Amino acid sequence: MKPSAFIKSTFIILLILGNSFGTNAQISLYKHLEVKKTERYLSELDGVEKIEALLKLSDWYETYYYKPKELQKAFDFANEALILSQSLQSDIYAGKCYLQISMLYQLSNNYLMLENCARKAITLLVKTDDRDDLAEAWVMIWSVKMLTNRSKKEKMDPICNALALFKSTGNNERISDCYKEISDIHLSYKDFANGRIALEKSMFYYKKSNQNQKRYYPVYEDILNLKNKTLLQQNELKSATFVRNSMIIFLVLLLIILGLLYKSFKFKKKTNRVLELQQNLITQKNTTLENLLIEKEWLLREIHHRVKNNLHMVVGLLASQAEFLKNEEAVQAINSSQNRIHAMSLIHQKLYQSENLSIIDMPSYIFELTEYLKDSFEIRKQIRFVLDIDSFNLPLSHSIPIGLIFNEAVTNAIKYAFPNHKNGVIHISLKTNDNKNYVLIIQDNGIGLPDDFDPYDSPSLGIKLMHGLSDDIKGKFQISSENGTKITLEFNISESNLH
Repeated sequence: MKPSAFIKSTFIILLILGNSFGTNAQISLYKHLEVKKTERYLSELDGVEKIEALLKLSDWYETYYYKPKELQKAFDFANEALILSQSLQSDIYAGKCYLQISMLYQLSNNYLMLENCARKAITLLVKTDDRDDLAEAWVMIWSVKMLTNRSKKEKMDPICNALALFKSTGNNERISDCYKEISDIHLSYKDFANGRIALEKSMFYYKKSNQNQKRYYPVYEDILNLKNKTLLQQNELKSATFVRNSMIIFLVLLLIILGLLYKSFKFKKKTNRVLELQQNLITQKNTTLENLLIEKEWLLREIHHRVKNNLHMVVGLLASQAEFLKNEEAVQAINSSQNRIHAMSLIHQKLYQSENLSIIDMPSYIFELTEYLKDSFEIRKQIRFVLDIDSFNLPLSHSIPIGLIFNEAVTNAIKYAFPNHKNGVIHISLKTNDNKNYVLIIQDNGIGLPDDFDPYDSPSLGIKLMHGLSDDIKGKFQISSENGTKITLEFNISESNLH
C-alpha cells in the first residue's frame, strides 16, 4: 500500500472509531473489568437494556479490531443485538445494530458487506428521529466510496447527506469532520477554490465545538497555509516548466513544419510536371486505342457479314447442284449440308446485327433456326414444336456447336420420328439454373430408336457429328428412347472451355 493510501485508510478508521454508537459522544469506553462484569450479568438482562449492553460490549471489542478474536467477539455481540432488536420489531435499535456491524466490516476490509449493512441501517433509521446515527450510516457509505476510489460524485453525495443531518442536530464536531472530508475530495481533484472554502468551514465549526479542547485537527490553519504555499509553488513550477517546454516544442515543430512544407512544395511541383506529361501521353494512347477499337469492331462486324453472305452463297450453290442430282441419297446429303451451313450462317447474321460481337441471344437464335427447319421440310402444319428456352446469352465458342447439334437432332426427328408426318410433337428445352450449367433437351413422341441401335457405335454422320461437337465443348451427350427419342446435352461455361 502506498503511504498516502495507508494514511487515508487509517484516517477513515479513526474518523469512524472516534464516534461511538447512538449516544457514543456521551459514553466512554468500558474498562476491562467492567466489560467482564457486564458479560457475566448479560443473561439477566432483556429487552432494550440487553440490546444496549450488547452494543456497548461490541463497541468495546471493536477498539481491539487488530486482534482477530476480539473483532469476532464484536461481531457476535452486534449480531445478537440485531436478532433481539428484530424480535422486538424496533427500527431504531435494528438500525443501530446494522450501523455497528457495518463499522466492523469496515475494520475487516469487507467493503461489500459494509455498504450492504450501512444501507440497511439507513432504511431503518430514516423511519426514526435518530438523525445522528442516520448521519453516521451515510458516513459509512462515504467510507466505502473513498476506500474503493469511486467517482467524485459518488464520494460527495453520502458525505453531503451526512453533513446535512449533522447540521440539523447541531453536532458541530461531526460537521467539522464532514467539511474536512469534503475539502480533501475537492483537493484530490485539484478543485482548490472549493477545497479551501470547505476547509475554512471545517476550521470554523472545529473552533466552535472545541474552544477549550484539542482533538483531531488542532493545526488546521497551519495545514491550510502549508497546502496553499505548496500548491502555489507547484503551480508556479509547473507553469514555468510548461511554458519553457511549450516554447521549445513550438519552435521545433515550426522548423519541422516549414521544412516539410518546403520539401512538399518542391516534390509536388516536380510530381505535377511528371503527371502532366504522363496524362498527355495516356490521353494520346487512349484516343489511339479508342480509334483502333472502333475500327476493329467495324472490321469484325464486316467479317461476320461477309461470312454470312459467303455461307448463303454456299447454300445457294448446293441448292443449284441438287437440281442436277438424280440420286435421292445425294440430294438428302446436300439438303443436310444446307441446313448445317444455315445454322452457322444464322449465328454470323445475329452477331453483326447485335451490339455485342461475341455473344448470341439463345432464345431468338433457337426460335429462328426452328422456323427455318419448319420451312425447309415444309412440315409447318404436320409437326408441332414446343419451345421452353431460358433467356440468356452464350459465347461464340458454344453457340455454333449448340446450333449444329440442335440442327442435327431436330432434322433427325423430322425425318425419322414421324413416318406419316402426322400428330408429331417435338419438345425443345434449353435451361440454366445459375448461368454456368446448361441442359439442352430435344424430345419427340415419334416411333423411337430401333432395338439394335447403339448410340456409341452408329454409322450415322449426324450422330457422330453430335458426339464430336459435344466433346468440343466438354459436354455430356446422351440419346435414349423414352416414348420417342430423347437427346440430352449437359454442358457448362467456364474459363477452361471457352476456347
